[in-house]
Amino acid sequence: MRILMALALAATLLIAGPSAEAMPEAQSRSQAQSQSPAPSQGRAVTDGRARFQVITPTLIRMEYAANGRFENTPTMTVPDRSSDGLGAAPQFTTAVEGAWRVIRTRQVELRWRRGRDFSAGNLVLTFRDGNRSRTVRPRPGAEHSYLGGWTRGLDLSTGREPLNNGILTREGWHVVDDSDTVLLVDQEPGFRVRPQRDGTYRDWYAFAYGHDFRRALADLRTLTGAAPLLPRNAFGVWFSKYFAYTEAEFRALVKRFERERVPLDTLSLDTDFKRQNDPVGSAVATLAVGQPGRAFAWNGWDWNRDLFSDPDTFVDWTQRRDIALIANIHPSISSNDPQFEATNEAAGGLASSQDCRPIQADTTGECHVFDWTDARQLKAYFDLHDKLAATGIDAFWLDWCCEAEGAAEAPGLSPDTWINSQYADYNRGLGSRWPAPSRIGGEYLNDGSYGDRSVGAGGTGALAEHRSAIHFTGDTCATWEMLAFQAEHTAAEAAIGMPYVTHDIGSFNGEPQAGQCNAVAAAQAGAPLSDDLYVRWLQLGTFQPLDRLHSNHGKRLPWEYDGQTRRAATTALRLRGELVPYTYTAARRAVDTGLPMAGPLYLSWPRQKRAYQHPTQFTFGRDLVVAPVTTPGTRASVRLWVPPGQWVERTTGRRLRGPAVTTVKVGLNRIPVLVRAGSVLPSHRVGTRAGLAPTRRMVLTAYPGPRGRGQLYDDAGAGFAYERGAFTRTSFHQQRKNGTVTVRIGRARGSFTGALRVRTWELRVLAVDRPASVRVDGRKVRTWTYDAKAHSVRVLLERVPSSLGATVRLR
Repeated sequence: MRILMALALAATLLIAGPSAEAMPEAQSRSQAQSQSPAPSQGRAVTDGRARFQVITPTLIRMEYAANGRFENTPTMTVPDRSSDGLGAAPQFTTAVEGAWRVIRTRQVELRWRRGRDFSAGNLVLTFRDGNRSRTVRPRPGAEHSYLGGWTRGLDLSTGREPLNNGILTREGWHVVDDSDTVLLVDQEPGFRVRPQRDGTYRDWYAFAYGHDFRRALADLRTLTGAAPLLPRNAFGVWFSKYFAYTEAEFRALVKRFERERVPLDTLSLDTDFKRQNDPVGSAVATLAVGQPGRAFAWNGWDWNRDLFSDPDTFVDWTQRRDIALIANIHPSISSNDPQFEATNEAAGGLASSQDCRPIQADTTGECHVFDWTDARQLKAYFDLHDKLAATGIDAFWLDWCCEAEGAAEAPGLSPDTWINSQYADYNRGLGSRWPAPSRIGGEYLNDGSYGDRSVGAGGTGALAEHRSAIHFTGDTCATWEMLAFQAEHTAAEAAIGMPYVTHDIGSFNGEPQAGQCNAVAAAQAGAPLSDDLYVRWLQLGTFQPLDRLHSNHGKRLPWEYDGQTRRAATTALRLRGELVPYTYTAARRAVDTGLPMAGPLYLSWPRQKRAYQHPTQFTFGRDLVVAPVTTPGTRASVRLWVPPGQWVERTTGRRLRGPAVTTVKVGLNRIPVLVRAGSVLPSHRVGTRAGLAPTRRMVLTAYPGPRGRGQLYDDAGAGFAYERGAFTRTSFHQQRKNGTVTVRIGRARGSFTGALRVRTWELRVLAVDRPASVRVDGRKVRTWTYDAKAHSVRVLLERVPSSLGATVRLR
């Protein structure tokens, strides 16, 4: 039977019509003969109480409505059902064969027993998996060997945590159940709970991708939408600390980064920058958090003018340096806040909460929370942000939701997902690309608590979070187990299409106190991490989508350590800055394809058994494979899986061929990183900030290999013109043959306001003998040097026209 189905799939004649049209109602079951395969009319096939929509050749919507009423309204999961959102209808055929409605694409065959519901036995899915086919009974909640997954947060965790399911499975298929997810509507507050129906209703999406996990993520992007592209300076170095900094201390900190030649691109202002509502209560709270005499604030909605006498001037000062400012938000308000009376009136009355009152450190005020399902309260809540936004804050970091503060309780709605989407809309209204760093996908559970959904495919919101959130994973403790799990966790969230995961690099709470992960004890201790754990965490951060140093009054800066620890930490942060052009290009690739910036090995090598056995090892962008050190010691041994093909160890130049497993010994200043042989990678010079505008002087490194390529993506660095095609791509190619090395810098294709007409390139060609000559566009030049110890050539190419590019040849 499977062989016959496979032959049918291979032989299917695929013809697509230009427009959507419902197919005829179900024919009588007594009809003896089968219909001949008919070409599709658009993407929808309606047959009685069932409707099928072919979204891609490997993704089909299966909808059953006992009352015959199908749903065309977008949902939180599927925000755009139009052809603009889902793309052109794929080719497929449909026919009635005996008792079955059959739909065939070039990859799958779906059979439904006509007139029946979607219970077991009434749906059969056959799909290609390489050279074979598989036949399954598609349904949500089927037993699978899941790959990757997600968790709402890692607060107070010291190691591995269970993951909720995404869409990737070893079996090569998955069904998303969207039957209960809220509908997105134009009426306030912006969503509507699914209507109560007479009889059974199912709204399922069958993914059938085999081992082509990249196809699965592309389908997920088609269905749920693309991630936004963050501003360029999001991909540099972030710094944050739970500590009541003054404006003068922040200025001194920024200047210290500059003196140390460590780039700083984003400052996250933790909660104490806010106005204090009760000085007495705040003074008591400062003792508990280990900063006596400093400020303490939880839910204020204005700057603390004792810390920042002129916020506008401070913000202008950071903006001139292209440093982004992210402001911490706790979503509640004290009755002593000067804005409370107007906010309470605008909201139509806010509920008080005893749960959040103690932490706001307001001895006389009540703590009030918002219901984000109420349009008036939602508007009143965001109106509170306007005063901060007016000073030039770039984005808001939602640091708590939704246990005691802020609520959006409605059937089929994740409060996290809803408020994250609202932050994305609010920031976009300000002209900002930034979504909110926030926890994701939480729900109210059966026991009344709030947290992760324990089973299922992404809860009611996780598959939508990539559109509107940076996944801030919360307040962990520092252990080697947690370091290893963070490396795995970032890559694992590829299974829900999440490209932007941000961990507290170095952890928030530091190493456990008295064996416990305790936030108060950590704040009071304010201790540094052990040297090796600190450095290894910074090295992991260098190759994460976002590199955000954070702590609970702890020490996360290189100059807070000594000797080789300080040098190794400085090197890691400088390297992060150097990688920004490559990282920004990887981010745009994630937006366009649905592939993660940091991904599990099995995405790229799904047929390799070893790709499933090294969960802390991951790809970073197209051409790097990273193996973080997750064991103690200033010297460590790492079991490194080398993927198929030729690779170069980044720091040593060692050539490796895979697939193979090897042991790499590294000192404190090294992290094992493999570069695809022949790659040509763009980077910044040491100490360069990410900035927003394109960088005029770039470094281009050509790694050894017979041939290879690379790419640089550029745009204005901020704003939304990139969505309208305002960007450039520059391709690089390398070939090494018969003693000649040729590197081609292609012309910049595309345009945008602020695009560079000329650019200076510092080309570094690695692993070569000293050339007899170097020619640029056929002309012999002398602007090159040779490093005999490193076996590398450096060629300076000044003011290369972006519209022409250049060709460099070494003989």
